[in-house]
Amino acid sequence: MTDILDLPDWKATSSRSDGSQYLIEADYLVHPSACLKCGSIGHLYKHGTKKTIYTDSPIRGLPVRLVANVQRYRCRDCGETFLQPLGAVLDDRRMTRRCAEYITDQGMRDTFSRVAEHIGCDEKTVRNVASSAVALVADEFRPYVPESLGIDETQLSGVMRLVLTDVDRRLPVDILPNREPASLAQWLHSNRAAEKVLRVTTDMYPPYKNVVRDRLPGVPVVVDKFHVLKMADFAVETIRRKVSKSKPKEVGREWKRQSVLLRLRNRELDERGRFNLDMWLANEPTLATAYWAKERLYDIYKANSRAEAEMLLDQWRVSIPPEIASVPRHDFKAVLTATKNWREEILAYFDNPITNGYTEAFNGLIKIMNRRGRGYSFEVIRARMLWPLQQVLRLDSMPKHEELRHNFESSGVFMRPNNTGFPMEAMRAYISQQHQAVFDRIGGQCPSCLGVFTLPEMTVREETMLCRKCAERAV
Repeated sequence: MTDILDLPDWKATSSRSDGSQYLIEADYLVHPSACLKCGSIGHLYKHGTKKTIYTDSPIRGLPVRLVANVQRYRCRDCGETFLQPLGAVLDDRRMTRRCAEYITDQGMRDTFSRVAEHIGCDEKTVRNVASSAVALVADEFRPYVPESLGIDETQLSGVMRLVLTDVDRRLPVDILPNREPASLAQWLHSNRAAEKVLRVTTDMYPPYKNVVRDRLPGVPVVVDKFHVLKMADFAVETIRRKVSKSKPKEVGREWKRQSVLLRLRNRELDERGRFNLDMWLANEPTLATAYWAKERLYDIYKANSRAEAEMLLDQWRVSIPPEIASVPRHDFKAVLTATKNWREEILAYFDNPITNGYTEAFNGLIKIMNRRGRGYSFEVIRARMLWPLQQVLRLDSMPKHEELRHNFESSGVFMRPNNTGFPMEAMRAYISQQHQAVFDRIGGQCPSCLGVFTLPEMTVREETMLCRKCAERAV
């Protein structure tokens, strides 16, 4: 018979569900031999029981209450009574240690209100318990230093915060309370980044480049190509708006609806879209000049070598006519200035083809977290964004390929290759693909405890996945 409670030294005597929660009645099997009041040994006798309810981590999608049959004792020597000490529970919070760990972990991944709903408790309780994780990240988090460092910033609570990422592994590295050059310099120095970082990607913010040049001598700075291309897109859009002002309002509105045609690459357009764009540009030569200038800039990033890219960039710069390169920050003048002042960093992409796309995406996640929390402090947001990283970096939480293959083959859910000579690398890729498919189907949420987890923290179980703790627990 399976033990639905699965707590060390506890034995479940009954369990039932009323549809809204599980009630598990249990006895603690370890009994005291000495009086807790006077220390007398061997002079205790049982003096009735007391039922105490503890909150436990959820299973099978429902909150759990542990109804403990706590033994009361009386000492023959001192006459005092006391209750049986219980293991695996926190008496001051009236919950199991497992539940507190669940709240600490999930409170850093999901909103406090959702975690409280899963546990079946007050949101304030979740907030208080999760505060220990915030303190842990603040006091003990030690960032690792990647080979490819992404540098960007995002605004939180009215202050620009510096965001550092590993753009190769697509992982966050750290979030600093401000974007001051001194803060970045101190981080690079204290984490001995010069010994590890091989390349840096960032936007065109001069202080970042200056700090990297100073603290990481010889490390190439790569300007994120999407920042360069975005400037060209903005220039085309600005020219469209300017030209549309000379047209009737209905024409301007139609141009606005069709502006997506200008943003797409020409090769991405379908036959109808290309026909409409060609008709549009044929009647608007200034807009056509801007559009094809944008397309040629995009094509530079398809160069096969840095030498070819340098030649194409020089040709592109001299090809821009004065009529679209006269207005600072709006026409192509800003792009021309950037490709002049940041030439070396732009061309460095062709020796180190990395982008800051992951960092931009991570900034988006930070903003989503901030909105969901409706006013989280910087310390809480930093802890929530970096907490999963601590779990990923724990080597013992990463599934081994052999274990992963065994999980899939023993589950019987997925068809296995019958060829005994199936290449190991292909097998690993096949398993990883199937693993990801199940993870995506359940949305990264354990169906039992309803917690949110990363892929390495999940284990195949029958026709779905469970978090590792739920998989170990007999449910």
